[in-house]
Amino acid sequence: MSEQKRNKLSLWYHQPAKKWTQALPLGNGRIGAMVFGGIEKERIGLNEDTLWSGYPVDTIDPMAGDYIRKAADLVKEGKPLEAQWLLEDHVVGTWGQSYMPLGDIELSFDHHGEIKNYRRVLDLQTAITTVEYTCHDVDYKRECFVSAPDDGVVLRLTASKDSQINFCLSMQSQLKSVITASENTLMMEGECPGQAAPNYVEIENPIIYSEEPEKKGIHFYGMVKLTHRGGFITRDGELLRLTGANEATIYFTVKTSFHGFDKHPYLEGKETRIPCEEAMKVLSSKTYDMLCASHLEDYQTYFNRVEFDLHTELEVDLPTDLRLRRFARGEKDNGLYPLLFQFGRYLLIASSRPNTQAANLQGIWNEELRAPWSSNYTVNINTEMNYWPAFTCNLGELNEPLLQLVKDISKKGKETARVYYNARGFTAHHNIDLWRITTPVGPRGNRSSAKWGFWPMGAAWLCLQVYEQFKFTGDLRYAKEEAMPLLKEASLFCLDILSPNKEGYLIACPSTSPENEYFVDGKECGVALTSAMTMTIIQNLFHNSIELCEVLGEEVELNELLKETLPKLYPNRIGSRGHLLEWNDDLEGTDPHHRHISHLYGLHPANEFTYDKAPEFMEACKVTLQERGDDGTGWSLGWKVNQWARLRDGDHALKLVKRQLQPVEDEEVNYKDHGGTYDNLFDAHPPFQIDGNFGVTAGIAEMLLQSHEGYLHLLPALPMDWNEGIVKGLVGRGNVIVDLKWQEGVLLETSMTSKSDGLIQVKYQDRIIKYQARAGETIRFNCKLHEITK
Repeated sequence: MSEQKRNKLSLWYHQPAKKWTQALPLGNGRIGAMVFGGIEKERIGLNEDTLWSGYPVDTIDPMAGDYIRKAADLVKEGKPLEAQWLLEDHVVGTWGQSYMPLGDIELSFDHHGEIKNYRRVLDLQTAITTVEYTCHDVDYKRECFVSAPDDGVVLRLTASKDSQINFCLSMQSQLKSVITASENTLMMEGECPGQAAPNYVEIENPIIYSEEPEKKGIHFYGMVKLTHRGGFITRDGELLRLTGANEATIYFTVKTSFHGFDKHPYLEGKETRIPCEEAMKVLSSKTYDMLCASHLEDYQTYFNRVEFDLHTELEVDLPTDLRLRRFARGEKDNGLYPLLFQFGRYLLIASSRPNTQAANLQGIWNEELRAPWSSNYTVNINTEMNYWPAFTCNLGELNEPLLQLVKDISKKGKETARVYYNARGFTAHHNIDLWRITTPVGPRGNRSSAKWGFWPMGAAWLCLQVYEQFKFTGDLRYAKEEAMPLLKEASLFCLDILSPNKEGYLIACPSTSPENEYFVDGKECGVALTSAMTMTIIQNLFHNSIELCEVLGEEVELNELLKETLPKLYPNRIGSRGHLLEWNDDLEGTDPHHRHISHLYGLHPANEFTYDKAPEFMEACKVTLQERGDDGTGWSLGWKVNQWARLRDGDHALKLVKRQLQPVEDEEVNYKDHGGTYDNLFDAHPPFQIDGNFGVTAGIAEMLLQSHEGYLHLLPALPMDWNEGIVKGLVGRGNVIVDLKWQEGVLLETSMTSKSDGLIQVKYQDRIIKYQARAGETIRFNCKLHEITK
């Protein structure tokens, strides 16, 4: 790859990071690192994906089911506020645990005086950060990556002259820990708190460590090893000092006692020290070049699958932070769109690998003991959004951690379904943590907490991503052994919570539309008879389950029951302004520009509303989006990109992408209209939430290729500003890899490579064709969808 093309896929800066949202992220799915690139002091913030507070706890309230049933009766009697207060006083009232920061590696340098030629880079093509500068006529360079095949952080330091590498190496952690040093190694042994209250809970002792074995949290053991060529190491207490070296390499790895969501991390935890020592022995036995080669081979297997270029002349010498600010002033920079798109793919590769934990609210990167919203799994939009790019952006294997999370809650959520709802199957409410909490969270007695805490549709929504894996891969073994059992159990839960309303329709009652409220006699209320999102999730789940039943020829009884129930479900309705109703009636929302657009679930991510099936609802969705407006939190902007793409309005979708690229300095919580992008391209809610990155990446893919309507729709939402470009490697449902090339806003050529045999439909503009695909065969078409034979 040429240097110019590599620069197109790089984030770079003329100064070190002063704060965390300027540092550059690295990761291998399990270990995360944030590289600050300091001159006198380098800081590398560390995370490990199983390092959470807490331990398995039974949060089931045996009386909750009685109160939920009473709340349902109150809503049906026209007393939704009383129902809400009942739920807040007796049902919500627990909280999940928090994702923890591991600690920092620090290097202190005696680099004073004039610094020249400073450059800090994250190369998305290699997943390597570099820091380069000149001090006292010596050129210094640091290169860092986190290896997946060798499972550790690797940092190399070089200089243009011999004997010029001098630094002190240390570690620190906010967690309860002890750091010791040997001849060339630092060891950190510690533990997570047994309890960590969310940052939104005001409590006297939010972080609790216990000496009682049954209340101890996860333990960990980390090691930093220093090797060098030339010079010597001296030990000074808990730090190592390297003097006069020509080159140095630092290795880091860590092990935790986490042994599964249902195992106590102290009483039943894994050993940490010996496995860490063995892992370090293997890691440090390899040279930097060996480790780098295996890292690149692994990483580029994923990253290089997709190419996206808008054929723009890019100012490659302009730092990323300055590009963002110029762009915010209205200066055109089409090169930012592919960079943002590929950065989202990069982050998914770095934060979600097979056999790791699913990417949480911050992926795997967090520096706070009480992170915003505990950096947990918020499944009323955010966790699902993390995985929207997985299949379309050719990273399907990275969906595995989310699939495992759903399998876990299918076990943990059974008791919640039985006790709280007298239902079969399994459920989850809006927060899940490492220990797979599925009960309603929120401070008990807190007014308005039901609007987010009481929402039992988490499992049903997550099952859409389970189903999508089958739609993209066509894997019948997966459908039979993994997808069908999960969708069946989720469907049984939904069947059991339905009851008739006065019109005879089946509804899920009581219901909420996540985090939004409407007025009842001048008061704010979040609980309703039912909501559009709740009913559409159930409808979509039933449709998907029916399809799996019929494809597999199994679960005949379930299939018939779902078919019988579907037409009885309370339907979506259009309101007086032509908008889609969010609740069961045309109720006045308290915030007309609310960040959640939950009632548009049928448009995206589901496919209940399409121009072929329900054009009147497509128009209602458009009216609703116009009323909601184009501002919002970072993740909300990402969702709206996808929604406008589904409406085939590329210019409006691009407007939201531009809005998301607005630079943000604020790191305080803002629920309204300050969403955008930090200097390191992290999504700003604010504060940082990674879902916005994944949402906009998925949205850009949706602008270029859609397949949710049963055919491959080429360039369905191409904006005018993207006059010329190329994209390679996107994936459509049906297991087809699609390349597209366009000029003057018109498709020039497409090639399609199917991974399996089957009938494929393709649409471009008003033309639709069908062709019989053979596994491994590539077919090329022109703009009229005529096959190109030469």
